[in-house]
Amino acid sequence: MAALLLAALLDAPAQAADVVVIVNKDNANPIDRALIINIYTGATRGWPDGTPVFALDQDDNSPVRTDFYANVIGKSRAAMRAIWAQNISSGKGLPPKLAKPDAMIKKLVSGNKNAIGYIHASSVDGSIKVVEQ
Repeated sequence: MAALLLAALLDAPAQAADVVVIVNKDNANPIDRALIINIYTGATRGWPDGTPVFALDQDDNSPVRTDFYANVIGKSRAAMRAIWAQNISSGKGLPPKLAKPDAMIKKLVSGNKNAIGYIHASSVDGSIKVVEQ
C-alpha cells in the first residue's frame, strides 16, 4: 500500500505537465499564470488589449480538468464551485463554457481569437498556441 501511495506521489508532477493552456494562434496578448488564474476564477473577463475572453472548461468529470485546477489554478473542484456560485449570485459573471473533448476545445480555440482553454499535452497540434505558464 505504501509503495502504491509513493508511486502516485512521484507521478503527480508528471501529470501536471500533461495539461497545457492553449489560445488562438493570433492571440498576441501577454499571458501569464496570474492572468490565467484571474480568467478562470472570474476576476478578469477581458484580455489585456480590452477584448473579451472566451474561456472554455473541460467537463466536470474530466481528469484534465482536475489536473488543470489543482496544478495551474491551485484550487480544488469544490473551491471552484464555491467561487463561481459567489460570482453568479453577485452578478460578476458566468463560469467558462463547457466543451469536450480536447478536439472540440482545440476547434473552438483555433476558430476564436479571444478563446482560451486547456487540453492534454498529447493533443497539441499546429492549430493552436500553447501558453507558457
